[in-house]
Amino acid sequence: MLIPTQDANKKKHKAIEAFFTMELQLFGINHKTSSVSDRENFIINESNQILLDNNLKSIFGSSLDSIFAISTCNRTELYMYADKNISKKVFGEIFNILNINKIPKSKFYFLNDHDALVHMCKVASGIDSQVLGEQEIFGQFKQALRNAQNMKILKGKLQLLSNKVIEISKKARTETEIGLNSISISGLAIKLVNNIFENPNQQNVLVIGAGYMGINLMQNLYKRGIKKIRVVNRTIKKINITNEYEIISASLEKLHSELENADIVIASSITELPLVGKGAVENALSKRFNKPMLIIDLGVPRNIEEEIRTIEKAYLFTIDDIEKITQDNFGQRSIEADKAMKIIVLEAKTAIDSINKKSKVDKLNIQLKEFLNNLSQDEIEQFKKTNDFSELVRSIKTMNIKNTNFDDFKDLKNVEGHVIESMIKRFFDNA
Repeated sequence: MLIPTQDANKKKHKAIEAFFTMELQLFGINHKTSSVSDRENFIINESNQILLDNNLKSIFGSSLDSIFAISTCNRTELYMYADKNISKKVFGEIFNILNINKIPKSKFYFLNDHDALVHMCKVASGIDSQVLGEQEIFGQFKQALRNAQNMKILKGKLQLLSNKVIEISKKARTETEIGLNSISISGLAIKLVNNIFENPNQQNVLVIGAGYMGINLMQNLYKRGIKKIRVVNRTIKKINITNEYEIISASLEKLHSELENADIVIASSITELPLVGKGAVENALSKRFNKPMLIIDLGVPRNIEEEIRTIEKAYLFTIDDIEKITQDNFGQRSIEADKAMKIIVLEAKTAIDSINKKSKVDKLNIQLKEFLNNLSQDEIEQFKKTNDFSELVRSIKTMNIKNTNFDDFKDLKNVEGHVIESMIKRFFDNA
């Protein structure tokens, strides 16, 4: 019987075994489990995502294959492909690294394997959004993937599964009417404007921030005939609203003077500290002779100080307040969401099963390669010449698995003989 030598390869075999027992895992908080005051304390941006990746890889080593995050106004979630049941350990490290102890741990949720993939699909398709069926999240999820790829922190099975999320979510949206008359977050802000002002197209609008949401907001304002728009941004920026119309932003230094002329302020900037404080609004109202001001804060973390609510003639709405006006067409979209969920659950199971099957095949091929690598070149040539692999199959099938020397080949041993023979033939064809 052929006996493989293994002592020198035990560590490598253990690492290989560990990789094939990894699974998809996630944890996070969202609008269902936490308030905006909680969510603004847990933001994963580009800089701290790289910091996390470096720190976590040094702590967990090969136990953590890949990890990336998504942060929107509704949620912050981390997705990982790692050793089973490691997510809470990773969470504990992140809890300390980012110093997020202001958030009760009870606000976080943890999911793994099929449940994790289903949840990611719910997020990307808009089923898990504050505004059921909203479309912005699909673009935000794809952007989070691109960012992770550009940062070279997304790879392997996690990248494969994340691409599946995009595919499944697209199918769920195209084969149902989950997005029926849905309104984006920026759309809801405009709806609020229309509810409050009789003639919103006559009001001066100040948009703070010219990122993804800010630009989407300006385009929606313009489409609805609201064209008296000013913008402040950290950098001066040319914003193409249509092919014929563009806006040049002012610098953030002009914010206070711009406030004086603003009837409506909509903030959607990425900032660690509020950009507009109580004193600035009070000063602006004084210059406006107390003409009322509507302020909508779409930022997480918040762009506007909460204390502004105490100011007469200043009317502040946050992302959490907007939830109260999200119910239009909810009934029909809820029915479509049920249909979309059936698609997601089925497709997610198929994806997980496919990946598990491929992993099993990959694992068996590695085990076979390790076994056959113990053959001499002369033996290989002899087997190839005779095209008779029965001895090899017999050697694999009769290994005494109780002997720890053969532990690394136990999966291969349990495969049917004709399958092993086909695998051996493929190995020699490529040798």
